[in-house]
Amino acid sequence: MNARKVITGGALLALLLLGAAWLFHTQAPVTGAPPAATPLRVHFPVGERRTYRMDYTARTEVRLAGSQQKPTAMGGRAHFVGDLVLRGHPAQGTALRVGLSLENLHEHTLELFGHALLPDAAAVAATFTGREALLDLDADGTLRAVSFQEEDPSLFKNTVQTLAGELQWVLRDGATWQVEELTSRGTALTEYARLDEGALPARILKRRLAYPEPRGMGTGSGAVEVDSRFEMTLDADGVLERLSGEERVLRRPTGGGEPTATSHIQLRLEPGKRDRFVVAQASAAPAAPLQKLAPGELVTDAHARERMLEQQVDGLTPERFFELMEKYANGGTFPEHNHFLLQATGLLEQQPELCARLADFFQQSTLKPRGRALVLDLLAGTGTPEAQTALVRALSSPQALAEPGYGMLLSRLSLLTSPTPDTVRFIERTHRTARDDTRVATAYALGATAGALYRQQQDAESLAAVQQLGAELRAARTPEDKAHLLLALGNAGLEEQVDVIAHYAQDADAQVRRASARALRKIQTPQAMRTLLSMTEDTDAPVQSSALTALGRRDLDESALRQLRDLALSGRVPVENHHTLVTVVEPYLQRAPEVRQLLQHLLTQDVPDAQLHTRIRGLLGT
Repeated sequence: MNARKVITGGALLALLLLGAAWLFHTQAPVTGAPPAATPLRVHFPVGERRTYRMDYTARTEVRLAGSQQKPTAMGGRAHFVGDLVLRGHPAQGTALRVGLSLENLHEHTLELFGHALLPDAAAVAATFTGREALLDLDADGTLRAVSFQEEDPSLFKNTVQTLAGELQWVLRDGATWQVEELTSRGTALTEYARLDEGALPARILKRRLAYPEPRGMGTGSGAVEVDSRFEMTLDADGVLERLSGEERVLRRPTGGGEPTATSHIQLRLEPGKRDRFVVAQASAAPAAPLQKLAPGELVTDAHARERMLEQQVDGLTPERFFELMEKYANGGTFPEHNHFLLQATGLLEQQPELCARLADFFQQSTLKPRGRALVLDLLAGTGTPEAQTALVRALSSPQALAEPGYGMLLSRLSLLTSPTPDTVRFIERTHRTARDDTRVATAYALGATAGALYRQQQDAESLAAVQQLGAELRAARTPEDKAHLLLALGNAGLEEQVDVIAHYAQDADAQVRRASARALRKIQTPQAMRTLLSMTEDTDAPVQSSALTALGRRDLDESALRQLRDLALSGRVPVENHHTLVTVVEPYLQRAPEVRQLLQHLLTQDVPDAQLHTRIRGLLGT
C-alpha cells in the first residue's frame, strides 16, 4: 500500500515537473556502424546569445490502485510558451559552459494536484525574470553539472532542470549509437541515429526505447510502454538550431488493462534572434558561491513542500483521521480508500507528532491483525524519521511480538526508501535473535534498508550489516537458507557483494541458482553481466528465466545480443521463456540485426502460442 512512495521524494517532484530528463552518459557507442562523414560535437560560441521560440507541454497522471472505489488520480500538467535563451560563457576547465534562461513567457501553466504553482504574471516574473542557470557540458553533450544562485527559487531551478533535460543530446561519431540517460522517470535506454548521411547541417533522431526501472510512474510490476521520437538539427557550426518531438510513457498493470500511470511530453524549439552579449570579465573579488546540482537532482523548499502537503492532506484533520481508523482499520479498507491513504500519509508528515499517537493506536487490544498491518503500512508509507521511530516502537510492542504473522509485519520495513541508522540497527538486532520465517523476513528487510542507507550515506555500519548477511550465506547449509540469504543480498544491491552472489551461480541446487540470478538484478558491473549471460545457458527453465529478467534491467551490447541469438537458434530456450526473451531483446530491434534473426527464428518454431507469434510479427512489421 505504500501510497507515499508514489508521490513524495523524487516521485513527487517528477509529478511536479512532469517528466524531467537529465542526460547522464554511461554507455560507450555502438561499434560496427558505418562512420559519419562529419564528426559531431556540441558547440556554443563564447559571447553568443541565441533565442529559441519554445512550446513545451507535459502531463503526468498516476492512479493509485487497490481501492474498491474508483481509483484516485494524482498528477499535474505544465505548459510554457515563450523564449528559451542560451548564452555561451567561457569554458570551465575542459567543460563547455552554457547559460539557460526563460523570457517572455506569455503562456505559463504549472499545476500539481490541481494547485496552480504559477497563478499569475507576478509569480512568473518573480520566478524567472533576471535568472540564469549555468550548464557544464562535455564536448559530446554529456552534462556534468547545473549551477544556480543560492537564492534562486526552487521552482526556477526545477523548471530549468526539466527543460534542459529535454534539450541535452549525447553526440557520437557513427551512424547510430546508444546510451543510458538518467531521467526523473528512471534510467532510460536511448538510441540516436543520424538522418543526414553525414552532412551538415546534421539531423539527429533520438528515441528512448525503455525505462527498466521507472520512477514517478506509480508502484507495481506492470509493463512500461514507451513511444518516443525527437528530432534535432545542428547548424554548420555544430550549434543546436531546432528540435521537436514527443514522448509517451505508460505503465499497465500485470496482465494488461487500462494504464495505471501516464506521462506525455511535447517540445518544440524554433530558431529566433541571434546576437552577441558582453562576457563578464573575471573579478578580483570572489564571486558569490553557486549551488551546483548533479544531473537529475531536483530541489524543493520548506514553503513549497508545506503547500504541497496542504494539497495532499485535503482538509483531513487528526480527529477525523483517528475516527476513520477506529471505524474502518480492522476491515482494511476505507471509503474513498486511496484518497484516504494519500491524505493520511500527508497528514502524518505534516504533523509528525501524530506518528507517536498512531503507534499507541497500534497497541489497542481491539485492533485485529489486518488493522495492525494497515497502521504499519501508513507509517512505512510516510517514511519520515518520526514515522520510522513510531514504526520501530510498534514492532517492538508486545502486541506485535504476539502476532503469529510477525514476519509479515516486519516486512513493511523493506518499503522504506530512506531508512535511518536507528531503523537499520533495530532490524539488525531483531535479525540476530529471530528464528524461522521471522528470520527470513528480517534478512530481507535488513538487506533492503542497510543497502539503501549505505548507498545514500556511505554508512560503514550499514555496510557491515550487509557483509554479515554475506557471512551467513557462506555458512548456510540448506538450499532454502542459501536462497533466502541470496535474495536478501539482492535487496541490498551493493557491488561489493557481487563475488559472493556470483559464487552460487553454479550451485548444484536450481533454487539457489535462481536466487543468485535474481540477486544480481540491481548490480550493474561487468562481472554481474558475465554471470547472468552464463546463467542464460542453464538447463533449468526457471533459472534461465530469472537470468533473462535480470538482463532486461541493463544495457546489452552486441556481444550479449549475439549470445542470446545463438542460444535461441540452438534450441536452448524453452517455450515458456520465449516471451521473456522477446521482452529482453525488443529494445534493440532497430539497431542489432541479431535481434531480427532471433525473432525470425522464434516464428519458425512449432509452438501453440498465437499471442507470441502475433507479438513478434508486430515487431518485425510482417
